[in-house]
Amino acid sequence: IFGNTNPFRLNIDDWSQHGHDNGLPDSYLLVKQAFQKRGHLLCRLDPLSLANFTDDSIDNIDDFPQFSQKLSPVLGVDLNRFVEHEEPITSSVDKKDFIHHQYSLYCGSIGYEFKHLLSLDEQNWFEQQIEHEQKNPRSFDNVESVAKDLLITETLDHFLAKKFQSIKRYGCEGAETMIIFIDELLRLLRQNNNNNDETMNEIIIGMAHRGRLNLLLNKLHYPAEALFHKLHGREEFNFQQNRKTMIIGDVLSHLYTQIELDSNLMATLLPNPSHLEVVAPVICGYSRGLMMNKRIGPYSESDKKLSNILPLQIHGDASFTGQGIIMETLALSNVEHYMTNGSLHLVVNNQVGYTTPSRMHQSRSSLYCTDPVKMIHAPVIHVNGEHPDLVARAARLAYNYRQTFGKDIAINLVCFRRWGHNELDDPTFTNPKMYEKIQSRKSIPYSFAEKINMSNEKITEIVDEYNQMLNESLGKVDGYKPPSVSMIISNEKSGWKNIQWPSDDRITKWNTSVPDSILKHIGRVSTQSPDDWHLHKTLKKIFDDRSARFNSGKNLDWALAEALAFGSLLYQGYDVRISGQDVGRGTFSQRHCMIVDQSTNDVYVPLNNLADEHQDYLPWKNDHIGQLEVCNSILSEEAVMAYEYGLSLTTSNILAIWEAQFGDFFNCAQSIIDTLVSSGEGKWLLQSSLTLLLPNGYDGAGPEHTSARLERFLQLSNSSETEIDSDNVNWSIIYPTTPAQYFHSLRRQMIRPYRKPLVVMAPKILLRHPRCQSNMEDLSLERSHFVPVLDDPIHYTQTHCFQIDPIDMTKTVPSVKSIIFCSGKHYYTLEKERENLFGNDREKLSSIAIVRIEELCPFPAAELMAILKRYPNAQNLIWSQEEHRNMGAWTFIEPRFRNILHQSKLHYNGREHSEAPAVGIPIIHRKEIETILSKTFDLCQLSK
Repeated sequence: IFGNTNPFRLNIDDWSQHGHDNGLPDSYLLVKQAFQKRGHLLCRLDPLSLANFTDDSIDNIDDFPQFSQKLSPVLGVDLNRFVEHEEPITSSVDKKDFIHHQYSLYCGSIGYEFKHLLSLDEQNWFEQQIEHEQKNPRSFDNVESVAKDLLITETLDHFLAKKFQSIKRYGCEGAETMIIFIDELLRLLRQNNNNNDETMNEIIIGMAHRGRLNLLLNKLHYPAEALFHKLHGREEFNFQQNRKTMIIGDVLSHLYTQIELDSNLMATLLPNPSHLEVVAPVICGYSRGLMMNKRIGPYSESDKKLSNILPLQIHGDASFTGQGIIMETLALSNVEHYMTNGSLHLVVNNQVGYTTPSRMHQSRSSLYCTDPVKMIHAPVIHVNGEHPDLVARAARLAYNYRQTFGKDIAINLVCFRRWGHNELDDPTFTNPKMYEKIQSRKSIPYSFAEKINMSNEKITEIVDEYNQMLNESLGKVDGYKPPSVSMIISNEKSGWKNIQWPSDDRITKWNTSVPDSILKHIGRVSTQSPDDWHLHKTLKKIFDDRSARFNSGKNLDWALAEALAFGSLLYQGYDVRISGQDVGRGTFSQRHCMIVDQSTNDVYVPLNNLADEHQDYLPWKNDHIGQLEVCNSILSEEAVMAYEYGLSLTTSNILAIWEAQFGDFFNCAQSIIDTLVSSGEGKWLLQSSLTLLLPNGYDGAGPEHTSARLERFLQLSNSSETEIDSDNVNWSIIYPTTPAQYFHSLRRQMIRPYRKPLVVMAPKILLRHPRCQSNMEDLSLERSHFVPVLDDPIHYTQTHCFQIDPIDMTKTVPSVKSIIFCSGKHYYTLEKERENLFGNDREKLSSIAIVRIEELCPFPAAELMAILKRYPNAQNLIWSQEEHRNMGAWTFIEPRFRNILHQSKLHYNGREHSEAPAVGIPIIHRKEIETILSKTFDLCQLSK
């Protein structure tokens, strides 16, 4: 199955067997395991010594009774009894020496939690690595270089504080060793490349504000002039060539970069919104997208080994336990089609969340801020951030674990925050004792410099030299020119070659037709299964029905049009990934793009067999055929949508689709829509093809599961209500009413030389509605395309509407006196009512036109102007919708009709204002429908 690799299986072993293999008597083993399980509780992890369970006096093992008295309750074993007890088997190991050795391994300034792991292999690996590090501690290659890294980290914060006093920089002071952690990871990645030069290693970093500027400048080579240019309130992009389109940019703490640190190492720091931890699943999706594009890891046909792409998630302590998106992201880590071979979770634990102490019972219910990772059986390393050597050790251990087992691991970097949440905030209101300690101590960089006996002269030299560089860069600000828009969006190295900036002065129609012969081949393949496959009997009927439809070229339904769109994109070399709850079958049992053998539970994806060796079809317009990845997600919306957004950023070659089970399920992902999908391009110039399928429509289901909240997406659009839109809106919002329209909209996502998110008000009832069908020629007619406005088919030959140059659309229809404008499923209700009312009265029937606005954003002003010209005698213009007046498209449509189309007398007809999308009482629901229909046609000034 494309993109699938077997998740890690739980392997629960018998620890007592391990005891026999270990060769120690059981009492020794029990004591050793006590230290391994609970030794972290005795570690001195807090640089401020405020949150440690023990004090330094515990180290005095010579006073063994007192030593035992302090340790035994924490460890859960009686050490005195262990020492005094006579073993049945004589051991050469002195018991007190044994205890002291275990204490030195597991109770220092670095601690470990690994005994909860269900795999004995992983437990043994950890034990061996800890023993090895203790016996063979790795010293820094150049300890002065480490001191320099720390000093310049602090110097940057001091420089910014002096030169930009009113700026919130969210400095690194108190957590400087996070830079050492990242530096050690970069060293390990370079070392890995030296061992294997085949492919470039990549590190994908997601983090919030704390320490971001330091990481950018001091490890990711972000130009200091660019930072100061931004600090002066200027733009980060050169968009003078794009004056018509507003690029909004983002704040200082959201800056991002992508850079080749050397010939074999690419580093990407993704942008982030200020909604903490939102970037976590984006990192995972981005990493997965790189694997998909490069066909490595789970996408490799032969070698499923770990990929060379490392996701590094940098968290805050308060947000890691407080934000639900973390639990959702962790829940994805070992799920097929979402695995990334493990993330490193560096939790920068400064022991306070804004003003609230980040401790058990105060801002969390768990003992440690890293406890959420235990849900996925991930190990944890706790380390005192005052010890750079131990922080580097934690980085090595975490990296090697991830590379060995391909699983997540967390690092609890216990540090502090020298200032308030930002440098302008006073933290002493709520944390007086903490800040009394912080203000009375030397900084970590200076303490480490003293520890290695670096002279004051050398310290001054390092600081002065870095300050000089910063001052020189500050002096170059006026001459600095930020990168151009085109340079950023068409980054060939990051998978965006030949991508363009959308037109600012027109809405382009794109030819999305596909030859009939190719469509029929795709149709055949989409309904085929292996000869020995045990197909569900109902599915066989569905496939037989589809075969009859595409063979005849008539009555194509929604699911078949979707399959043809997917297959045609695969034929052109694009990959398609559809993700969400139950997307393989489809919530409404409509899709069936993956089929399950009824005897073996094996899964088969028919569309991944387009290049059948028995067929004479070659890839169309490309040198290879793409693949379809079908991803039944966990029951999550926020993390999964963010994951797919991250994946869509990696390349222009993947159509990433997220489908809600019901349209209003996007509610749980509102922050992703607000901060990423709708605004990512405007803030960061990052294009995305992410397509949201939101089943929508009033069918009596009640307040929930009815509305996909079209009004919210329209409100988030940058479509103008006073000027004509262009291609360059922030996203496309469509409410298609035919399978052909849906087909063309999906293909348009990839055919255009730019990428935009697409919001689809998808159908429920229309999936099987007898009138909601298309013919093959609607898809294959030369130069056919998505049509933003569908005119009434009783007033023209319908097929022509799918051509770029319609034949008879300019012919006027004088008989029409009333035009009913609508969107979506409501069209079929109106059409049926018109038929019921006037089906036998040709004159009255021909006096009404029902016009569907299929694309609301960008607003199709030109097409609507043409419609109004086509019906010169129309006096009654009506907007009819299913939704309530304060919902749906009305508040979006009305000002555009008034300001752009100069039609101030557009009448509203729909449900009245409400606090909920729909009623839960069927009788009232039916009455509302009757009222809408009667009032709509009453407004046409016609009687029954």
